[in-house]
Amino acid sequence: MLTAETGKRDLRDIRYYYSRKAELDATEKVLGPLAVRRTAAKYNCAVKEAPLRLYDLYASLYVAGATQEAVALELGYTPQYIRKLIAELVVYFQKNIG
Repeated sequence: MLTAETGKRDLRDIRYYYSRKAELDATEKVLGPLAVRRTAAKYNCAVKEAPLRLYDLYASLYVAGATQEAVALELGYTPQYIRKLIAELVVYFQKNIG
């Protein structure tokens, strides 16, 4: 089963991957496939069935690379509520991955 720490680490890696996707994909041709691509695909597949708020949060924070503060402002939430949703997202992935 996926632990909370593993889920948080995976989400950080996914965020970093998407923030530098073009550069990393280019070097992948030389160095070989990145493991994070499989991780991202696994999370992307799982999040498709998530509640809409969690799906939107994942897409905004981890795929698009927005900050927690920017997402809070855009959605009309407090930063504390965004952190609560992030915790819910991690729990969702714990239940739906592995």
